[in-house]
Amino acid sequence: MAVKIPTRFEHILNSRTLSSAPLIIKVPDDMKKFEILRRTAEIQSGGVLAFLSGASGCGKTTSVWSASINMSNRFERVFPVPATVPLREVSRWLETNIPAATEKSLLVLMDGREASDDTVGLRQFMASLNQFLRGRSDVIVCWPTTNDEWKGELIGIARSVGGDSLTPQSASVSISGPPKELWNDVLERLFIQLDQRLEDLGMGKGVIDSAASSSNSVGDFLAAIRDGIAKRFDHVQVMHDLPEILFVVTSTSPVIGEANRLRRAGTMILKAEELVGYSPRSEAGKWWQARNSDPSHHLAYVISLFRAKLVTMTPSPVVHSIMEFGPTDMKDSLKEKGVARSSTNADTTFQSTDFYKFITGAGMNELTSTTKGRTSDSILRAFEVVQGASARRHKSINQAICALAERNAPDFKASLGAFEVDLGEQDIYADAIISIGLDDIHLEFHHLSDAHCKAASMAAYIMKKLRVYSNHYNITPR
Repeated sequence: MAVKIPTRFEHILNSRTLSSAPLIIKVPDDMKKFEILRRTAEIQSGGVLAFLSGASGCGKTTSVWSASINMSNRFERVFPVPATVPLREVSRWLETNIPAATEKSLLVLMDGREASDDTVGLRQFMASLNQFLRGRSDVIVCWPTTNDEWKGELIGIARSVGGDSLTPQSASVSISGPPKELWNDVLERLFIQLDQRLEDLGMGKGVIDSAASSSNSVGDFLAAIRDGIAKRFDHVQVMHDLPEILFVVTSTSPVIGEANRLRRAGTMILKAEELVGYSPRSEAGKWWQARNSDPSHHLAYVISLFRAKLVTMTPSPVVHSIMEFGPTDMKDSLKEKGVARSSTNADTTFQSTDFYKFITGAGMNELTSTTKGRTSDSILRAFEVVQGASARRHKSINQAICALAERNAPDFKASLGAFEVDLGEQDIYADAIISIGLDDIHLEFHHLSDAHCKAASMAAYIMKKLRVYSNHYNITPR
């Protein structure tokens, strides 16, 4: 599981998973400065070129977007100038691409241009921009800078070309960004969108406080958190050579709804609090509760380290996998229950499982509670036979399921995989280790009867297995 903490607002704007508006902390003092810019342009009946200064990471770019969001009754959505547009061509590009004037002001963002030795180009840009802004009193061009000397040079050139009307006194803007006491709020908003908690990251409040005290800006703070997460994940995963674990639970159709209680929508990642909550009195539940006081041993952190996920299969694809790839004697037993071999039904039913969606990368945007349609009595009777034999024929059943998976998802290399793999300690085995693309994944199968198809049963089994893995890889004390 990759946890990516953005340290610049541009990272958020380019993210497919993050929405920018909920992450913005309104800074009243900074917002007042944009309102002054708006009024200045209005009074002089001409647009202005404003220079935003402040420490790197304080939120200069963010403040521009914040103004458009928090004062949407006065400002249109920010109009960014691509950094790929050469400086000498920016004014011409604006004339061609800028939206028509409205009753609101328009913030044009000139980001990604920290320095230039093209003095002639700067003068040409200022001159053409000055002409353009004279006819657009609604436009405020915002140019973030981090170097005060560079900012002073820009202001000098601007005023030598356009006087105080192009860059008035109010257009030299100092951005303070959110105060330190609000940085944790920024982080919490990020965690909400990333569906993460401190426990998932193996971080206690002390780590957050330390990052804040050692940082000079919110950007530095987020960078410190990012580095702390990398140390807790990338370094640990590499040093311990940790595998990714996929739990595959099969049972009757309620298995989907019960599994949903224990996993996150969209990612199928296990939820530690729910695992313990549904089976607190099991031996494994008590064992994890005793270790959850230490962030480095917390069940949620261990789940994150192993990228542990939960998928399900209902009776039909399980039974059909045996009919397609299982041992002859098991096939005969299922035939006696009225099941006929059908490759079409095998593929169709398997492709409806979240197991299939995971190994093909289709993902799950939402968790449904049940499968569509009714399972026939013959399939249910046959599944009882399969489940009843799982203690003795566990490997054969898992091999058949994986063979059907490979037929439907060629990147799932079951034929090249290994089953009942000895992990090097007594009685510690992985049910299967299969390659998916370039990565190996450990699969742990659990075949439940209808009577035991409960979240509590799944939770006890999963926590027991995670205890074995975390001990084996020296993540938690035994």
